[in-house]
Amino acid sequence: MTQQAAASAAQLGRRIQNPASWSLRRRLLVVVVTLFALLTSAVAIASVMTMRVVLETRVDEQLVELADRTTVAAEVALRTGQTQLIDERSVPPGALVVVHDGARVRDAFVYTRVQQELALSALDQKVVLGAQPGVVSNVTVPSFGSYRVVVHELGEARVIVGLSLADANQTLAALGFVIAVSAIAAVTVVLLLGDMIIRRALRPLTSVIATTERISQLPLASGDVQLTNRVRIDEPASEVERVQESMNRMLNHIEEAFEARSLSERRVRQFVADASHELRTPLAAVRGYAEITRKHERELGEDSRASLERIEAAAQRMQALVDDLLLLARLDEGRELVRGEVDLSLLVVEAVADAQAAGRAHPITLEMPEEPLTVAGDPLRLQQVVANLLANARVHTPDGTPIDVRLRAERDDAVIEIVDAGPGIPPELQRSVFERFARGDSSRSRATGSSGLGLAIVQALVEAHHGSISLESEPGRTAFTVRLPLWRPAADAAQGASAPAPAGRA
Repeated sequence: MTQQAAASAAQLGRRIQNPASWSLRRRLLVVVVTLFALLTSAVAIASVMTMRVVLETRVDEQLVELADRTTVAAEVALRTGQTQLIDERSVPPGALVVVHDGARVRDAFVYTRVQQELALSALDQKVVLGAQPGVVSNVTVPSFGSYRVVVHELGEARVIVGLSLADANQTLAALGFVIAVSAIAAVTVVLLLGDMIIRRALRPLTSVIATTERISQLPLASGDVQLTNRVRIDEPASEVERVQESMNRMLNHIEEAFEARSLSERRVRQFVADASHELRTPLAAVRGYAEITRKHERELGEDSRASLERIEAAAQRMQALVDDLLLLARLDEGRELVRGEVDLSLLVVEAVADAQAAGRAHPITLEMPEEPLTVAGDPLRLQQVVANLLANARVHTPDGTPIDVRLRAERDDAVIEIVDAGPGIPPELQRSVFERFARGDSSRSRATGSSGLGLAIVQALVEAHHGSISLESEPGRTAFTVRLPLWRPAADAAQGASAPAPAGRA
């Protein structure tokens, strides 16, 4: 569980870091909230800056008035030689005053709000005396904080007056806090409302997605497909509803195309079935007359006997082709096969023995489990599957090419694997190898291949037995793998599947 949770968390983190994987609703929501947050931040910054300018302007006005009064009083006191240069009653609370007569600091204090004078330290005096004359500037006094100060020169003497910015800074901090809280609340509200509005606006698009997902799960490759799914339209005037309407029209056209295709396929299947059935009678007659003629073989000339052999061979090939077409037509119609318990081990052994007798130029090895494997199906058709695969391996490989046949059990499936060491199937032909009349060469010669129905019949029979067949091919190795469900009687189903038996080499 821990590994699964970690994997899920890692996948979620990758999706969050990759905006390309976000849904449309999430993208719209992120864009709306981001734009609102940026606009709110710009308004907040502009408000704080404007308030700061207003407060500093008000402080500057008070500072200029105080500096004029204090400078006049200090000039009079310096000229008359008074000891007290500045009258405390003329200094507002929080003001800073420093008087330097050119040689030393005569007076340096901060008048607090409780009407007390606090002397400036040497470091504080040094910082204040470093202010630029003639302009209003900000000075941070180490012991008392930020001040707005102005310097007036009286010859060699200087009078420095300042007002504290503590009230202004507190006002700006309170304003910033209120704006921040309001902005967070507004962003939260916009997030919730935006999610609700966007979700409601995209609800028709969600309906389109759900409909397409249901359609994607339909077996569109089969002939009979009912596209009854449609998208419900509430407001045809909106853009999303217009997409829904277009999709419904598209589904109507697709349904009509599927119906036309299904009708065409049914007609083709019926034609193939009827033609195959009707051809069996004249083929039987041809073969019968050939057999009758064979009884008078001594009366025939050499050319006539050769022609008779060719007639019999052609009739046999045509009979096999008609039987294959009729079988495929019946499988396409969905006719059930004869089903019963089939000993697949015995069936494979017999098919390999027949293949060895038919083609001694190809050595065949057989690998089987020690315990017999049984499946549910038609024994004749399953034997036809193995026989067709073995015949395909013999026909399309040079003489002397070894063929390996392996039978084993994997979980609930019986697996038949037929591997040859031939030249392999070209990659461009592997996708169409199970199609009907598929050939490896462009010529339709019997010397280079069969009718092209063998592997198509194999696939149809395997799928009719609820199994699957796959192909892996490369130069020097071609493997056909058939998987069939194992026979599971009702008594064994409750106990579960047993482990597959160890394999031996036959």
